[in-house]
Amino acid sequence: MRFTIGLIASAGLLGAALAAFGARAEDPIPTIQIPDEYRLGSLPDGVMKPPAPQTAAAPRTSAAPAAAGFETASAINGTNNYAVIAPTYTGTTSSFIRLFNGGSTAASFSVTVVGATTGTNYGTGVIVVPTRSSPQFTMTEIRSKANVSASATDTTFSLYIQSAEPTAGYQHVTFNGNNFFFENSSVCAHLLNEAIAPVVASVALINVHTSSLAGNQFPSQIDIHNYFNAAINYKFTIADAANGTVVGQTNVATAPNTSYSMPFSFFENAINWHPTSAQPHANIIVTDPSGAAPAVVLGLSITNNQLTAKINMTTACSVNAPTTASVGGGGGFTGIGY
Repeated sequence: MRFTIGLIASAGLLGAALAAFGARAEDPIPTIQIPDEYRLGSLPDGVMKPPAPQTAAAPRTSAAPAAAGFETASAINGTNNYAVIAPTYTGTTSSFIRLFNGGSTAASFSVTVVGATTGTNYGTGVIVVPTRSSPQFTMTEIRSKANVSASATDTTFSLYIQSAEPTAGYQHVTFNGNNFFFENSSVCAHLLNEAIAPVVASVALINVHTSSLAGNQFPSQIDIHNYFNAAINYKFTIADAANGTVVGQTNVATAPNTSYSMPFSFFENAINWHPTSAQPHANIIVTDPSGAAPAVVLGLSITNNQLTAKINMTTACSVNAPTTASVGGGGGFTGIGY
């Protein structure tokens, strides 16, 4: 009881403090400037620094003029339905971008490349992604699709992504070619499965490593927990991540409130699939045959045999905020649920 009363009293004090804060003419919290040494990359000689940030007396606008010599293309208002990947990497540690389409037809992704150091808008490319697929792109390929000049001032870039497909998603992974370290670097405003759920009663894992990837040096492990209070046979649809082709389906019997962990080779054997060297990644779509939302916690990890380490690769992001209506490219069970 003492805790509850104290919590309410604290909330009242916080409310009063916020009301007082709102009555002030200016924000009393000091603003610090980030030194240029903390910018990703460095500003080359002759390139002007960006203008000073706007203050409360000069509120933010979505179309401020660019400083001469600093930016040649229009700046982007990232609040206008963009998903943003920042930063990305090139060099010894490199970024790989995976674009996922959970709709029933091919979906277009608009990808704008922005300089991480100067904020320059270098251009936009449109990438068409087949249903149920999540093709992987290097930053060199992304820059090429956006027609970014090889002489671009920046060496590090951010990506601004849009798609009209409600189930559109992405994953940002990094790989160090010297020490073979994988990392899931996805930072999400919204999770992919949160966006899929209102459109089609399914959950998905994307870009699962098949046994053909690098001689099975980075095998995938699938974790499943059935949190329903009854046994359920869940349907697992396996698709080639590169093109969305369904390579097989199997039902998996799960007991109530029970967890399972198995290598992806378990599913390869179950559907009698022998992936080729051109099939390094697969997507898994899980549905409840009854049509209900799957009552599962679904996880993905890889074992890095080079480093004797396990890395969680579950997180994938949604391009758009989740909808509340069962409409859109998912098309009920004609989309990724199949």
